[in-house]
Amino acid sequence: MSIITFVKGWFGHQERVLTDIALSDLDLINAPYRQQISRTVGTRPRMDALAAQFNVTPALIDADRGLAMELGEACSQCKFTKACQNSLDLGVDFDASRCPNATIFQDMSPI
Repeated sequence: MSIITFVKGWFGHQERVLTDIALSDLDLINAPYRQQISRTVGTRPRMDALAAQFNVTPALIDADRGLAMELGEACSQCKFTKACQNSLDLGVDFDASRCPNATIFQDMSPI
């Protein structure tokens, strides 16, 4: 592998930084956007695992992109993130009453 190929590959996998103008089109401002991006590590697997306790599939969550973003934001800002992750790591169900998205998942449940 040449250095040029390496550099092209490295730049090709970088996340594009959104400008203030692009963020304003999305009705966002830079500081909360950066904060949200930094908190998202592991958010989706935690959210999907808890949704599965209510028989809600990832496809059902993704059917409404706006709702999916709201659920992800609530999950990423949850004060029980560590407890939720620990329960996933141990393979036990998380106490759904502690989840900010539990009522929404319950309403989305097909059963």
